[in-house]
Amino acid sequence: MKNKNKTFSRIGAVATAAALALGTAGCASGTSASGPSDDRPENEVHILVYGDAAASAEKAAADRFNATSDVKIVVDNGPAAGSDYTTAVRTSLGTANAPDIFMSWGSADIQQAVDGGALLSLNDFIDDDPALRDSFIPTVFDEEVIDDEAYGIPMRGVAPTFLFTNEKVLADAGLEPATSWDELLDQVDKLKADGVTPVALGGADKWPTQMWYQYAFARQLGNDDVAKGLAGDGDVWSSDGSERALEDISTLAGNDAFGTAFDSVGYSNNGTTALLSQGKAAYELMGTWNYATLKAAAPDFVENDLGWTAFPSISGGEGEDGEIAGNLSNYYNVTADTRYPDTVRDFLKELYSDDFQKDQIALGNLPPTTSANDLVQADTTIDDKNKEYLSFVFDLVENAPTFQLSWDQTVPVESKERLTDAIADYANGSIDSEQWISDMQSLTAASDR
Repeated sequence: MKNKNKTFSRIGAVATAAALALGTAGCASGTSASGPSDDRPENEVHILVYGDAAASAEKAAADRFNATSDVKIVVDNGPAAGSDYTTAVRTSLGTANAPDIFMSWGSADIQQAVDGGALLSLNDFIDDDPALRDSFIPTVFDEEVIDDEAYGIPMRGVAPTFLFTNEKVLADAGLEPATSWDELLDQVDKLKADGVTPVALGGADKWPTQMWYQYAFARQLGNDDVAKGLAGDGDVWSSDGSERALEDISTLAGNDAFGTAFDSVGYSNNGTTALLSQGKAAYELMGTWNYATLKAAAPDFVENDLGWTAFPSISGGEGEDGEIAGNLSNYYNVTADTRYPDTVRDFLKELYSDDFQKDQIALGNLPPTTSANDLVQADTTIDDKNKEYLSFVFDLVENAPTFQLSWDQTVPVESKERLTDAIADYANGSIDSEQWISDMQSLTAASDR
């Protein structure tokens, strides 16, 4: 089966690098559940929530729903580790112990369960209540549409990547945030002459380096072709566009845009946070969560000097300037044999309610809904800087023609380490473009299934 939106054809886990594709341990491959099952608990619908702090919004939604429903939503706490959570769901599907509703990370995460008939298509729910689809940003909602059947409703925040800037550093150098790749390259020499690392990069963690590839390839090839490559089309990696993207990365790294020792700088230990917030770097390419990281470490910097901008355009590329990359959302899925599908349908409406969205915003998540920005602006508990930031994120996602999930969350789990190694090795000059292309063709071949 293929995903409706080819840009997201092999998207996998968002929150965890080790998430496993949801299989159907209790449901033989190729079989289909027979519909509502009386073996399930009477007058109860069970939700297995992810065991983190953000689950508080889901628990509050269940409490609101239960106040007026005869069939009650029962919230069961799942593991806090993504791989453990996915395993718990996978091993229960097709049995009486399976949750009625559970959380997933995208189409690749549920493909096996769909193939095995373990998941309920939500198309009938959407026919009854079109707001279950229309309330959400299309590029996010469409991720779990497979063969024109919707299987998931978005239920957590979106997290694209983009450039964070130190506005004071740029202003002191007489510069504005770069809007084109050539402009960024021109700024590198100026910033280095001022004793500033142009771009803070946590190369020691490897995955931050990947973000530069994601955008170089998005601009040179377009996300649709990138998705084909990640799905196993080896010709994508040996294409002229791929060669141009690799040259872009080589030029940037070769000019010491990331500094001379970026492989020893970390993001996870706040190394890049210190560089940007202390005026030692001008840019950092990172996801939305970086705002909270910076605010916790350097609140005065966030208030006075933090800026942000979309990734620059690249002249001559085949991709669209507005294409983005990063992490999409999480999704609620429904088991095919849930006993009370009408109750499930009515509960899912909570996911676009103002109350649920406000709870998500209070947790620092930007809901993937069309009304999220209005709710942010109306929230008197959010300061003006944060409102400006969240509005930028909302516009970036809403206006994006495509949204490609991070590469390391898209390739098969067994290929992730090889991917991040190849990304790091080419950026630091340990391997050449020919070897990188060969590595990518090999590690993505397992996706072609």
